[in-house]
Order: sequence, then C-alpha cells, then structure tokens
Amino acid sequence: MRGLANDYLRTVISSSINTLGLIATGSLKLRLLRFTRNQERLKRKYGITRETPILSYGPELVQSIHAAAIRRGDRAIYAKTSGSTGKAKEILYTSKRLRALKLTFSDMFMRACYAFTIKRTSLYVFSSFKADTSLTSLLLDESELPNYLSTLQAPYRVQHHSAIQTLVARYGPAAVRLWILAISNPGVLYSTNPSTISTFLDTLKSDWQRSSQLIRDWINNRAKFSADLHKVAQRIESRACDQRLEQIATSDVSLPLSVCAPAVEAYVCWTGGYLKPFLDRLTEHLPACRYKLIPMYSMSTETIETLACFRAQDVAFLPIGEGVVYEFIEENAMDHPDNLLGADQLEPGKLYTMVVSDDYGLRRYQTDDLFLCRRKINTFPDLIFMRRRSLQYSFTGEKLTAEQLSVAFERLRALYPSAMRDKILTCIPSQDLRALPHYRLLLIGDRTTTVANSYDFLAARCDELLCDMNHEYKSKRVSGRLGRIEVETIEFHDFVGAKPNWETQFKPLPLQININPVLI
Repeated sequence: MRGLANDYLRTVISSSINTLGLIATGSLKLRLLRFTRNQERLKRKYGITRETPILSYGPELVQSIHAAAIRRGDRAIYAKTSGSTGKAKEILYTSKRLRALKLTFSDMFMRACYAFTIKRTSLYVFSSFKADTSLTSLLLDESELPNYLSTLQAPYRVQHHSAIQTLVARYGPAAVRLWILAISNPGVLYSTNPSTISTFLDTLKSDWQRSSQLIRDWINNRAKFSADLHKVAQRIESRACDQRLEQIATSDVSLPLSVCAPAVEAYVCWTGGYLKPFLDRLTEHLPACRYKLIPMYSMSTETIETLACFRAQDVAFLPIGEGVVYEFIEENAMDHPDNLLGADQLEPGKLYTMVVSDDYGLRRYQTDDLFLCRRKINTFPDLIFMRRRSLQYSFTGEKLTAEQLSVAFERLRALYPSAMRDKILTCIPSQDLRALPHYRLLLIGDRTTTVANSYDFLAARCDELLCDMNHEYKSKRVSGRLGRIEVETIEFHDFVGAKPNWETQFKPLPLQININPVLI
C-alpha cells in the first residue's frame, strides 16, 4: 500500500513539474528578449570597459576572486576544478550562488520534462557517495534526510544518510545504487558525465553477484538491517518494488535496467567534448528506441556557459546564464579586447573561445573552451562545446595538443577496430629517469578485449600520425630527445582509483597532464 500511495504522490509531483515546465518555457522566452539590454547592464555593473584586459587563471584573477569574496560578505566557499590544468583552480561560491545554480538546474529539468513529455519525473542523480571539493559535491551536500516529498521526487537525496553510508562501506556503491533504483523506480537518470552511468551499468553486467548481494541480503533477512534503513526504504518505496527485488535476488545472471527499474524512460548527461566512447557505450545499455537522451547544457566550475533551450525535442544551447557577461574570440585570434565579439556577432560553422565576467571575481576570464556555432536561432548562437583550446604538453618544445591527439585517436580507431573496441584512449607524459621522456598511450577498459599483438603496431602508427601533424614532435623524435610512444592497457576502475570521488571529478580527456603516475 505504501508503494501505491507513494506513486500516487509521484504522479501529482510529475503533473506539477510539467505544468511548471510550461511556465518556465514562457519565462525563458522573456529572458531572451531582454538579453542584449541585460548584457550591457551587467558590463556597467562589473566595470567591464573596452580596455579591460582578458585574463587567464593566475595571480591577478585569484586576487579579483578574493576581493569579490570580501565584497560580498557571505561565507566564502571555494569549489575546485577537476584539473585539466596542472593545478586545480579555486572558484568562489556563496550559499546564494549555490541556491541559484540549483534553481537553474531545476528550471532546465522542468522545461525538459515538458518538452520531452516525461510522464514520471522522479529523478535519480549519480552523485558521489563521498563529499569532496568539487562543485557537484557542494550542490548535493546534505547531512540529513530532506522532506518526504523531496525524497519521492529525488530518491538519490537519501544517499548521504548514515544508514546508506554504512551500506556503501559494506557492499560498494554499485550495490547501493541498484538497491535504491529498484526500490524507488525513478523515471529519469542524471549524470554530468555519461561515464558514470555507463560504468555503473557495465559493473552490473560484469560483477552481478557483488552488485546484487545487498538486495539478496535484504530479501533473505530484512530484519538484520537497521531501523533507520527501513525508514529510508519506506520513504522511496514504489509499486511492485518487492517483486523487482525478489527477481533481482533470485537471478544468477545480470538483469537489464528495464527489469530493475522499468519506469526509467530518459537520461540526462553532457554530450560535448570527448565523450563519444561513453555515449556509444550507453546506447548499448539504453537503446534509443526505449530511452530518451536529454543533452545537458555546458557548465564549468567557473560559470554556466550555455543553457538548454527546448523547442519540442530540438535542443539548442544558448549563452544566457543569469548574471554572466558573454564575449567571444574567434579561434586563432589573439586574446585582445579588440578581437572580442558579442553573442549576436558569431557566425555558423566557426569556432570561438568563450570569455566570461561575473559578480564573483571573474573579469574577462578566458575559459579556453572552444565552442562551435552550430546555427543561429534568431540572433542567438547555438553553441556546442568542442574541446579545450590550451590543453597541451611539452617536454622539449613539441607542444603536443589534445586536438592533435584526438585526430590521431580517431585514425587509430579506424585502423584497429578490434583493439579499440569499448576503449577510452588518453595520452599521458612519462618521464622515467631510466629512459627518454616519452608519451604513453593508455587503452582504458576491459583488458580481455584487447588484441595484445596490436600494441607495437598501435605505438608505431600513433608515433607516425603525431609526426605528420606536429613537426616539432617529429624533430624531437628524430634527434633522440623524445622516446617512442608506449601503449599500455589499464582497467577503468584502476585508472580512476586515485580519485575515490571520480564521479564528480573525472574528465575523459585525450591528454591527461596531471595523472597520478603511481597508477600506471
């Protein structure tokens, strides 16, 4: 009966969210009409003039961020970036700014539910079970159970309860996620990076016995679990959850998500950048014929870069974050104020870096994120994140870039499909004191599917491709200042093992500069 009553309330919540989605869609249209005027107003407010210089993250910007913290007078919280640079950046947040970001996500989610006609809007977020210094962790930080209706709509919010933390320590994250999903039966899954969802589903398939052990113990001897855990379970219970749990507990083989959580009809994740291997993997678990993919807007720790605008199920990404000044520089142009363009000046088919200013210390901050202007919607550019502009490494002047590696990786996938299947590719600099400085090409994934004899061919071919694209790299290889590429395989969990909170911090970049060498 409790599951039936909970699902009735979920239906009421879903109806309310879809209605609010309609209202939020109309409100967004009004914001678009005021965009140009607001941009000029914000420039005046932040003191951005024609002569204001463009800054990268460094001492001057750090000083500006600290000054903003003092000026605002609110308790300063610093979110750390995941570190595509050598050192993590610290970005100012306040409780007010965190609340605004939560509202931004809620606004997007309601509009998406309305546009994609999502019937069951209860949401499961693949958040980390442990707190860290990432923005994601700050947004999801809770020390006690939220109110009853909140846990019905967002069952993931029970995960920081002490009873759940005890389960994680005993059974592991995958088992606890499966238990929550099977009991609550949400309608939508969310993860910023699709790697988090795909890794969870891969784990269910490869290690079903461990992943389902919690549910077996729950079915066989529910009385041994704490009263607090029973309270949590009752909070998120849904119709027929006992039958699903029984089916999972008695199965010797892994069951698909359609059996464990049959109400799931959509998943939300970021689709930009270097995520294609994870997105391809996800479609195997979540086929498009059954599950809707709702692309997530682009957001860095520093700022909201774009917001999703839904027209039916057509999604555009517009630079319209609240309180942010957006300016752009065409790819390959110098970072000089004279080269700055407004959003309405961008042209379809061209690449631009995004420069942002806000009330939290960012003054003409060069994000170094390259966006493709896919099309124009009225005067607004539809921006798709492509890559980091400045992601490069150099031992001796070769300046190997992520873009060059991305091109090489695509060619390797075409040449060696069996060796590349289900693999994430990344490159790391390696300076072993016993050998010449060189780069390692890592094949991240299940070692058993790799064709071992292809390693030497992969290394040689990758070396050739990089020599063709980067003349300095070729010169250093010929002169003997750089050693040859080495290819190694590593399990995904081993690769991210140095970051226990990898769900919030992992980025599948083609070039990993600050990787922990102890792992390799």
